[in-house]
Amino acid sequence: MKEFLIAASRGRNPTNPSDRTAGILTEQRLEVNKDGICNTLTTVLKDNYVIEIEVDDV
Repeated sequence: MKEFLIAASRGRNPTNPSDRTAGILTEQRLEVNKDGICNTLTTVLKDNYVIEIEVDDV
């Protein structure tokens, strides 16, 4: 069985991911959307991914 998750690649401050100050040092992070829906499409360039996970039926 397979499970699918939606994720987005976003640049965030490594020490404070909530910080949105312009010009700060950022690093790319993969953020998984745990709501079971896709990320909103906007005019801002975002990298969205579908993650496929193999689930064992035990």
